[in-house]
Parts: sequence; structure tokens; C-alpha cells
Amino acid sequence: MEVTGMNTFQQAIDISNAQELHLCTKTFSKGEFFVTCKEDATSLDLVLDMEENSSCSILLLNQVEKEVTIHVTMNMNRDSYCKMGVLDVQNAPMTWNQKVNLLEEGANFELISGQLCLPNMEKTGNLEVEHLAGNTYGEMKNFAVLSDEGKYEMVANGNIKNGCHEAQSHQATRVLTLGKGHSAKVVPLLLIDENQVKASHALSIGQPDEDQLYYLQSRGLTKRQSLGLLSVGYFMPVIEMIQDEKMQEEVRMLVESKVGLYGNK
Repeated sequence: MEVTGMNTFQQAIDISNAQELHLCTKTFSKGEFFVTCKEDATSLDLVLDMEENSSCSILLLNQVEKEVTIHVTMNMNRDSYCKMGVLDVQNAPMTWNQKVNLLEEGANFELISGQLCLPNMEKTGNLEVEHLAGNTYGEMKNFAVLSDEGKYEMVANGNIKNGCHEAQSHQATRVLTLGKGHSAKVVPLLLIDENQVKASHALSIGQPDEDQLYYLQSRGLTKRQSLGLLSVGYFMPVIEMIQDEKMQEEVRMLVESKVGLYGNK
């Protein structure tokens, strides 16, 4: 399937079974793609080509009820901008591989992901933003919440090639662990072959703050509801990317139900 963004655009795209999707943004275009992997999807191979001075946001929502594999390749030209959100709260394994090529000066890529690892489910990600020109910008922010026996693996790689002066590569990963028996493996990589750059990475993995839990329970919430409320905050940066208010509310309520905010135990 091929979808082209021209002028000002909004495109909603549903993915079923195994599918290839080619997105293209034309010069001086601006808009958004809302890509939903439906319940029966098995794999998605997504390619985005951005022409110079184009801008877009992409929200990838996973609704698959079984194992799914997602491959994403992005090619970004001069002064193009992309903000991408990935939301995955399904009770099913997901493998996610992504390569972003910042080909020319001014290319700017930002990623925010939120993933829920329910009991005995594995989420695996391998992401790379490669700087192939100077004055490029890449930022990855990955958030995850792990329940009992949940497994999360994330490799986030910022790669700045020689000669890419004034490039910037930043990344941060935050993992909230709930219950017992979970496994979190996060590998933040910065491969830098140039001196005149800015780069950073941050990582936090830990349990909920006991003082926050105590406060929420003192306000009448159960422990399960309190944990759910703290968990929702990890997904809100992605949810808030949804421009349609009705859709944003539906997705927020879905996430709240998945993390147990409406539970009674």
C-alpha cells in the first residue's frame, strides 16, 4: 500500500494480516498519519520517505491480539521533521525494529513509545537513528510498564558518523516494574565518530514510589488502582499525540483498563 501526504493532510490507515506500507511526504507538506495494526495483523513493513521541508507526525497503535513483528525504515531529507509515537498495551508479544536515516542537514526525528508488558509477555525493540549529515537531530524516549513475569528488551542506538558536525543524538528510557519475576534489559548506545556534537542518554528502572502509593490509597484508591494511575503516566506522552479528542479519550480509557485503573483488588 502506498500513501502520499501532500499540502495539509490527515491519513488514517488500518493494517491487517501481513502488509507493506509506503508513506511519502512531499515538499512543504504537513500532516499526520494514524496507523493502526488491527487484531488480525501479523506483520508490518513500513517505509517512510520524507522530501525536503516536509513535516509529519505518525502514531502507530498496536491492537494485535497475537504475536506481531514491525519493521520501520525512515529516510529523511533536508529540513524534514517527524514526530513518531508508538503505543502498545496488548497482551501479546511484539518485535519492533526501526532504522531512521537522517540523510541531509536539518533532518529532525523525535520518538516517544509506551509499552505494557503483561504477565509472560515479551516486548523486544531494536532502534537506531543514524546521522549521515551535520546539523541533524534525533531523540528517542521509550517508556515501559512491566507486570508479573513480563519481559522487556530495548536497544536504542544513536549513531553519528564522521563529518556530521553539530549533530545531536539524545535518548531516555524509563521502566516501571510491578509485581515479581519480570525482566528488563535496556541497552542505550551512542556510537559517535565526530567531536563537534551533542549527545546524551538516560535510563531508569524501578518500582513505584511507596510514598506516592500511600498517598493515593489514603485518598480512597485500592492498591491496584493506585498502581494503575501511576502506570498511566508512562503512556500519556504518546496518547496526547492524538489530535482527535474523541479518539484520544477512547485510547486513554483503553490504557486505563489495561493497567487496572478500574480494578477493585
